[in-house]
Amino acid sequence: MNEESLPSFAHLTLRSFPGALKRVLHRLFGRLRRRGEGAGAPDDPALRSRAASVIREYAAVHATLFERAERLRDKVERLERAGTPSESARNRAERARGEVEAGLAALRASFVSADGIEGRRVFDREVALRYPAFKRSGGAS
Repeated sequence: MNEESLPSFAHLTLRSFPGALKRVLHRLFGRLRRRGEGAGAPDDPALRSRAASVIREYAAVHATLFERAERLRDKVERLERAGTPSESARNRAERARGEVEAGLAALRASFVSADGIEGRRVFDREVALRYPAFKRSGGAS
């Protein structure tokens, strides 16, 4: 058997794959390509340090908002475990959570305006690490 009789994979393109497999490969290779392009940005220690500092300062200034949101969330969970869920307690907890998220969104916008897409990724990761209850849920990332 010589080399010419073996199939050559060099000329194989995505056109030769069925539709579902093609979409999976595009998703996979696109994700890998995007990771390669922005790989250095999230690991930038100076940017991570600045994001952590900005979030820490905001949390210190607005500590009562964070504490209120956490306290009300705990109350809702406690009531639900006891078998007496309260709609008004849930509404208060959601409003408090919304206030914290609105403040973090404004802080994120100012941070991103200074540092661009890399700043957005780093800021979101720092918020998720420090306050998992307030991490962004898919939306405008």
